[in-house]
Amino acid sequence: MVVITTKKPFEEVLDTLKNINRITIVSCATCAALCQTGGTEGAKEMSEKLKEKGFDITTVVVSEDVCDNRVMMKDLRKIDEELSNTDAILTLACGLGVQSVIKVLKKKHPELPVFTANNTEFIGMTERIGRFYKRCAGCGDCLLNETGGICPITTCAKGLMNGPCGGMVKGKCEVGNYEKDCGWVLIYERLKELGRLDLFSKLRAPRDWSESGHQQEVIFR
Repeated sequence: MVVITTKKPFEEVLDTLKNINRITIVSCATCAALCQTGGTEGAKEMSEKLKEKGFDITTVVVSEDVCDNRVMMKDLRKIDEELSNTDAILTLACGLGVQSVIKVLKKKHPELPVFTANNTEFIGMTERIGRFYKRCAGCGDCLLNETGGICPITTCAKGLMNGPCGGMVKGKCEVGNYEKDCGWVLIYERLKELGRLDLFSKLRAPRDWSESGHQQEVIFR
C-alpha cells in the first residue's frame, strides 16, 4: 500500500513561500520516495531549486515515517536548534505528513508554518516505479469478501454496487473511451474462478456515504 502523491507546480510552491527566507525541508523516505516526490533525491532536488531562487535551506530531514507522530517527534527533536532559526517547514510528503509535523511542533514551535510541495492523490497499488493504481478508498465498510478481493468502489468508474451498467461493451468501460476494464466484469471473472458466483447475484443497497470521510477515528482499547 502506498499513499500516492504528485508534485505541485514549482511556481505554486514559490508562491506559498512568499516572504519566507529560511526553510527546513522534511521529506518522506517511504511513500513519497516511491512516488519520486520525496526521499533523499527529492529533498536534494527541492533544496537546489530553492537555493537557486535565493532561499536559505536551514536543514533537511529525511524521515522513514513522516505520518507517524512518534517518529516525527524523535526526528524533529534532533534538529530543535535549527528549528529555532527557520521561518517555515516545507514537507515532501502526503497530507498526513503535513498534519503530523504540525501536531509535533505544537508544543515547542507552534508559530512555525508548515507547507507541502505535494498533492495527495489516493491510496494506491504499485505495479512498477512510476505506475500506480487506486485500489482502496478507505471507505470503512470493506466489500472485498463479497467481490473476490476486487473493490467495486475504486475499480468501477461509477462506484456501482450491483454489477455492470449499460455502458459496458465487451468487458470495457464507457468511461475513458472503452480502454479500461469494467470493474464488475473483473469481479465476475474472479468470483467465477473461485466458484462463488452466488455472491455476484447478491443485491446490495446503495452506498450510504454519510458515515465516510468526515472526522473519522479508530481507537483500539
